[in-house]
Parts: sequence; structure tokens; C-alpha cells
Amino acid sequence: MSEIIFDNYRTWLEGQKIPNGERKSLLASLDLFAKQGYDGTSTAQIAEYAGVSQATIFKYFKTKQDLLMAIIEPVIKNFFPIYRDDFLAKLKEFRTLREFIHFFVQNRYKFAKDNQDAVIILITQALVSPQIRKLIVDTLKKPNHSIPDEVGRILRNTGEVRSDLDEITLVRTFIGSIGSYFLQSRFWKTKDEQHDLQLIEEQILAFLKN
Repeated sequence: MSEIIFDNYRTWLEGQKIPNGERKSLLASLDLFAKQGYDGTSTAQIAEYAGVSQATIFKYFKTKQDLLMAIIEPVIKNFFPIYRDDFLAKLKEFRTLREFIHFFVQNRYKFAKDNQDAVIILITQALVSPQIRKLIVDTLKKPNHSIPDEVGRILRNTGEVRSDLDEITLVRTFIGSIGSYFLQSRFWKTKDEQHDLQLIEEQILAFLKN
């Protein structure tokens, strides 16, 4: 399976037994939300882009928010678990803290860049929607597949991590560093991305190491 979230969503959607007008509305919304943002896209624009009437859109979705959730919910429930479990399996290959940090930073930053439209939509909507926040948190903390628990366990197995840091702090350190740099890079071009990522790795290492 490709690691491009929206490509996989499109493929999944094509296989769903739903009316053509509903499918067109979802695909048009996906493209426009990614290009213009959720708030910058109107249902009139979606209807024109999809080649359907607004009445058709509202036949299947009561509000624009319902349309957004019809995209986000299957993405989080069907695809994120696959990416999560594959990522956790790869993390277990590393034995030293430096190797772990290098892989985590490089791999998750590449994933964010490859899926920047999906990431931006999820981040912006998670800030304002409790429903979306709950979906994301439930997926990340699923029993037996909890990212904070697994990351904490693997890091502690290196014997190099400070004992005063709990699992949430460990994960937040990674996500905060990678996420803030990803968002900054959307607005300001970096001169040397690899150099910046190496600095982030060193900063995380300095913070986590005994």
C-alpha cells in the first residue's frame, strides 16, 4: 500500500457502493479542501468542481462539516491504523537512542511532506473540532497499539533515556519538533533541509539522553 493518504482514500472511495453524485461530491471536496483549505472552500465551489448541483450535495450531506467528516473519518479509521502499525514495527529495529531518533525524525518528516495536504487539513480541523481530536487520539492510543506506550517502551529499552520523562512527554518532544518545523517550512523556504533535520535530531537527543 502507498503511504500517500489521499491516494489511498481515492482508491477506497472508488470501491464503495455509493451514488455517483455522492462520490463526485467527496472527490471534489477532497481536491478543493487540499488546495484552498476547508474555510476557503464553499459548497457552491464544490458543486461546480464536481459537476453537480448544490442540492445534490445537500441530499447526501446536511452541512459542509458533514462532508469533511465523510472524508476524515474513513481516513483516520481505515488508513491511519495501517500507517501506525507499520511505523511501530519499523521502530523496533533500532537499538540505540541516536538510531531511533534519526529514523523517527527523517521518516515522519518525509511522511508529513508526502501527505502535506492531509496533514494540514487534519491539524487545522483538529484545532477546532472535538470530534476530530477524539478520532485522532483514539487511533493513536488504541489498546495494544498505543504510539506513546510503544515509543516509550522502545526508547527505555535503549537504556539511554532520562527516567523522569513520561511516555506522553517523549512523544510530544518528537511530534512538537517535527510538526513545528513542517509548518514553518510551508511558509519559509529552508536553505538546507537535511541540515535543519540533523539539528532537530541533536536537540531531541540532548533533551532525552541521560
